[in-house]
Amino acid sequence: MKRAWRWPLVCLGVLALKGLDAWGQTDRDLNESSVRSPHVGLVFGVMSPQGDWAQRFSRFGEMGLTAGLKTECNGYLYVKASSWSGAQVNEPGLLADLTGPNGQIVDNEGDVALITVTGRGAQFGLGVGKIFPTAGSNLNSGWMVKLGAGSLHHNIHFDYSENRIGPLEDDRVKGYDRMRWGAYGELFVGYWLMSSNQRINGFAGLLGGVAQTHALRTVNFDTLEPNEPSVWEGWIGLEAGWIFHLYKRASKEYWY
Repeated sequence: MKRAWRWPLVCLGVLALKGLDAWGQTDRDLNESSVRSPHVGLVFGVMSPQGDWAQRFSRFGEMGLTAGLKTECNGYLYVKASSWSGAQVNEPGLLADLTGPNGQIVDNEGDVALITVTGRGAQFGLGVGKIFPTAGSNLNSGWMVKLGAGSLHHNIHFDYSENRIGPLEDDRVKGYDRMRWGAYGELFVGYWLMSSNQRINGFAGLLGGVAQTHALRTVNFDTLEPNEPSVWEGWIGLEAGWIFHLYKRASKEYWY
């Protein structure tokens, strides 16, 4: 489970590389007609946990890949795989069984360990949406609403000095990482841009989500307390993407 989320990112990465290689402009006027456009893109964002989750984790940074299809009637279909990282962690009792009287943790070599604790996560899902052109936009740009659902997991990650720390190695770290997994649903409201000159393409807006997650670790080694078997968690944030459209290149005409 710890590395399972990487495979969707790898697959989308291959699609992105192929898409960039095939990227071109359409010969249709985006001001005069709504076009069908498969595409790949890069996704960035900042997510803020809500509810009880906010008591444990601060804001996450988001980075990921997306692949989608905008239809001629401005419908929208997409898949997305993204990772969350960089959250500060406030977990009562975390590593308490490894901490000495002076508040320090000793590594395998007997030195004081310098440990950085952060929250991490990942999500993989798909969704549908709709683009609503505005008076000041071309027929392919406008306000966007998306609904998505999929799989999400998050855990606590430990980075430390070059010397190993036995209890945090290999499978033993599972007694400390508070890994949770579940299903999520999310709503995005923002703006979708396909510039008339086809040089600037992307989206940005507000994102909110809710997930029901389940504990993958029964008992924490440091507190000897069980994790909540099932909880509801939420988040809100800002998300933006840079899009690379995969238009069919215009056929060449030859005159004799």
